[in-house]
Amino acid sequence: MPSDSLVRLWVIENREGFAPQYARAKDMGLDALAEEIIEISNTPVEGTRTKDNVLTGVTVETGDMIEHRRLQVDARKWYLSKLAPKRYGDKLEVEHKGELSIVERLTAARKRTGS
Repeated sequence: MPSDSLVRLWVIENREGFAPQYARAKDMGLDALAEEIIEISNTPVEGTRTKDNVLTGVTVETGDMIEHRRLQVDARKWYLSKLAPKRYGDKLEVEHKGELSIVERLTAARKRTGS
């Protein structure tokens, strides 16, 4: 198995057409990570929680570990949004209302600066 640094060198040099293959493999890895989000979301995980209360003592609850699954999903979503923001990032809708006159803005700016 080649070292990470050697693989990166192959990518940089595009040795024997390796760079596009590497990019495709990384892209497929991101898709697999996105699919994991769905799997984690749809698969309950049974676990126990221990709570220590001064008044009632120690209690043990058994149930779905929803907080843990939420953390796993959120971490993967964040990671995907940073590595591939166009595909997995939040979509921002920008709507412009009104008219924008660059001439009027430049004239006003010139008046403010005295030029």
